[in-house]
Amino acid sequence: MAEVKQYYDIKFPFTANNLDGFFIDLNKTIEDKKASEILHVLLTPKRSRIRKPDFGTDLIKFIFEPSDEKTWDGVRDEIIESVNNYVSGVNLTKIEILKNDDNEIFASLEYQVTTSKKTNNKQLVVKL
Repeated sequence: MAEVKQYYDIKFPFTANNLDGFFIDLNKTIEDKKASEILHVLLTPKRSRIRKPDFGTDLIKFIFEPSDEKTWDGVRDEIIESVNNYVSGVNLTKIEILKNDDNEIFASLEYQVTTSKKTNNKQLVVKL
């Protein structure tokens, strides 16, 4: 008997590199689905979805703020609030805001994904 493949929603950001014959890539695990959901929330500006104006983040408001601890705390709070509101089954355990030599800003998120069988620790780095 042929193995049945399980898919979990559309992969975000959208890509089309699959060999399964789908128009766009799909998540193959619950952990991939949760990473896609986190990225979707973080990279969507609030008020950009017509029927869900509160979906997403207001990270854009920090663009001209000083590069200090107060600003990074605000970014951290915005990420925590958005992920807690819109991504179920995920527990954020650590968030770090990092800047490289080219002044690019990244958010490193450590989180736990809880499924019916177990809890998995994951990490995701997002360029802001």
